[in-house]
Amino acid sequence: MTRVCHITTVHGPFDDRIFFKQCRSLAAAGFDTHLVAPIDRETVEDGVHIHPVQVPASRLLRPLTGAWHAYRTARKLKARIYQIHDPELLWVALLLKSFGARVVYDMHESMRGHILTKTWLGPRWLRRIFSGLYGLFEDLAIRLLDHVLVVVESMKDDLVKRHPGRAAKVTVVRNLPVIALIDRSLQTIPRSNDFTLIYVGGLSRIRGIKEVVQALGEVPEVHLKLLGPWADEAYRRECAALPAWARVEDLGQVRMDAVYDHVRAADLGVCLLYPVHNYMISLPIKTFEYMACGLPMLLSDFPFWRETFGHFAWFAPTQDPAAIAEAVRAAKADAPGRAERGRMGRQAARERYSWESESRQLVDLYRALSA
Repeated sequence: MTRVCHITTVHGPFDDRIFFKQCRSLAAAGFDTHLVAPIDRETVEDGVHIHPVQVPASRLLRPLTGAWHAYRTARKLKARIYQIHDPELLWVALLLKSFGARVVYDMHESMRGHILTKTWLGPRWLRRIFSGLYGLFEDLAIRLLDHVLVVVESMKDDLVKRHPGRAAKVTVVRNLPVIALIDRSLQTIPRSNDFTLIYVGGLSRIRGIKEVVQALGEVPEVHLKLLGPWADEAYRRECAALPAWARVEDLGQVRMDAVYDHVRAADLGVCLLYPVHNYMISLPIKTFEYMACGLPMLLSDFPFWRETFGHFAWFAPTQDPAAIAEAVRAAKADAPGRAERGRMGRQAARERYSWESESRQLVDLYRALSA
């Protein structure tokens, strides 16, 4: 049995893409599957052995001491194949590669562009320098590592342009929902008398949370449910100070398999990301999860999203609370339209956008690397 090990210092131990999709699928396919992640104690769930790693809270120390602790834990496992999930672990990936292991880099997003949005790194000119330096190191790692996973076809196109002749080293593994988990109900969530919007995922400024709360002030009898961690406390306080916050239910981070009962009890799934390049070409997992639950959506008015999700959603410019409120009013008033969009989304998710079919690419890749 081939031993494989996934490593993350940024994501939680029960991250949807890492644990619920990739690790569980590999364990089910017969691999001896391990995960090194921030968790209090060692545990085994669904055939996945989860090993704790100490990760400092500091963003500056995490890529150094946190990554070093993760490397030491992973190295002791003596896996045949390692897969890293965070850009800050690229130097760990190169160390593991130097000892003869096969190493895969799962590029959840285009970090070169994402660095430009990280205001805590300093002014834009400094972020451009950091982005360029990171890009040089990433290019070196991609040339040396065994394989790279990306989540959308456009990311693969960008990599192949920068690394001609290496297309065979890049595989698109989309972040699609696990239908079996979605169809499994863990609890009954009562439906609200108010029209309920729901957002699942990280809560940060560029994900448009504040604008949605502001829009609530213009639409009566509408309730917003938030399921996810706040990026920073200052932004949470900024949103909580808005008059419409009284109609927000902030549930914090909820395990992926417990999220779907909340989604099914809502009326409209929200994903109003800012027009950042990474987001405009992305396929967010939450959209497919909403679809798989039969939930119509309100999405950012990006051309790529209109092309992909046009039959399943209403659209609004993200940074315009008045336009968001108008789109909510339109969706609320159109019960037949919501039902039809939800039905079509559910059908599309089952037929074209499920992890059950997407996982074959991951398993086939691992079998090839272990041969």
